[in-house]
Amino acid sequence: MSFDHYSHLAWDVALIDPDGFSAALKRRRSGRRLFPHLGLGYLAACLERNGERVSVLDAGVSNTREIRHFLSQPYQAVGITANSFTFREAQAAARELKRRYPHTPVVLGGPHVSIDPEGCVSGPEIDFAFRGEGEIAMIDLLEVLKRSGSGKPDVFSQVPGLVYKAEGRVGVNPPADRIRDLDQLPYPAWHLFPMRRYRQHAFLSSRGCPMDCAFCAIKTIWGAQWIRRDPEQVVNEIAWLLKQWGPKLIHVNDDNLTMNPAHITKFCDEIIKRRMQIQWVVQGMRADAAHPDIAAKMRRAGCQRVSLGIESNDPGVLEAIGKQETPADMMQAIRVCRQAGIQVLGMFMIGNPGDTLQTVSASMRFARENDIDLPAFYMALPYPKTRLWEYIERHGRFLNRDYLSYNHMSPEPVFETPEFSAEERKKIHRKAENFCRRQALKYHIMFWWPPRLLKRNGHEIRRELITWLKVIVMPLRVLRFWRRHWNAGGFK
Repeated sequence: MSFDHYSHLAWDVALIDPDGFSAALKRRRSGRRLFPHLGLGYLAACLERNGERVSVLDAGVSNTREIRHFLSQPYQAVGITANSFTFREAQAAARELKRRYPHTPVVLGGPHVSIDPEGCVSGPEIDFAFRGEGEIAMIDLLEVLKRSGSGKPDVFSQVPGLVYKAEGRVGVNPPADRIRDLDQLPYPAWHLFPMRRYRQHAFLSSRGCPMDCAFCAIKTIWGAQWIRRDPEQVVNEIAWLLKQWGPKLIHVNDDNLTMNPAHITKFCDEIIKRRMQIQWVVQGMRADAAHPDIAAKMRRAGCQRVSLGIESNDPGVLEAIGKQETPADMMQAIRVCRQAGIQVLGMFMIGNPGDTLQTVSASMRFARENDIDLPAFYMALPYPKTRLWEYIERHGRFLNRDYLSYNHMSPEPVFETPEFSAEERKKIHRKAENFCRRQALKYHIMFWWPPRLLKRNGHEIRRELITWLKVIVMPLRVLRFWRRHWNAGGFK
């Protein structure tokens, strides 16, 4: 099916980002997040274009009153997104919906479905799930439900990517073809989100990544194709974002923005041609794509910061994980970005194939010697259907196979290998955390040193001023707290 069909029967459809759902049920005040969920934004826009009446709940920024009001409204279908971190929260939200409206179909989408499609619908709270892109597939499912009520297994088997329950078994349909023309999608339906509660704007200029890193599940989720949008249309969306929702830092959420040099060059040229005064940061950028001319153009177009997935300084580790980059590429990228005035976040991993206590120590020396602005070290986390998971099953030992409980910020290793024990992993992680704190302190102390200041950009300077303001104001707040609560008998 395609976007061409349109049903005359409009449904009330709810879409939920469940991240933080349990906490939101107890939260009196609304929360704040970096940016809204892009996938739900696109899905909501496509459903609205199909004539549906759509409501969106972002549990991460909602409070108790808002959650209860949202759940009190009857809907004819509910869609929930989930990655492996948030799957249990998605189940909690689905159970609450089913308790109130047992006959309302609940559909799960998001990355986790591609990892464990059968497990997603094993419980009674979730009726359907979708693998891959959901914009067309969700409309297809709604059309089936509108025409045939609860539907029959033979009808559901015709919906690409659908995971469904059928007579005591689980049906898993082949995934739908990727959307080749991403520019046919409408802009995300941000009018359905509480946009004032997000610190940044976000957009996508491409989907997917053809690389095959051992720890990454993106090929399981998207396939191996990298599909890009027309850069002119992307810049049109940025202009629309700023006009509708005001100026904010813009987060480029691509998995691999610099996959094609012509794409990033045309994107930057379009911003420069329009003389747009914007500031943006890059989530996904390959080190071997950081050429001086491209970095300089990115800076002229407003790029303030890039996140480099360095992972390790050891050539053997990089080869083992299929990074297809070298330490020399990493050094070049750091140097080129800093010379262009772009801040560098260097992300490293602890525990990939080939890693030892010594290789992680070498990565810390690499971060220090190359003066990475903000280094970060994370425990390697395996997921089913990745080469890292398979490597552990063959060569290591799981300490925790429950990948739904994994947390990227946790210092606890979830596996070990003969050459890198759990105790060694904990030890080096503590050392890496202390190193990162020292580097951050050095960054703040040396920030205003004139030779370094010349390379700073506006975003860095503004953030640093805010940081120092907080440092100055904090003692005053503590003093005010003591004066307010202290009396002759002690605290009230």
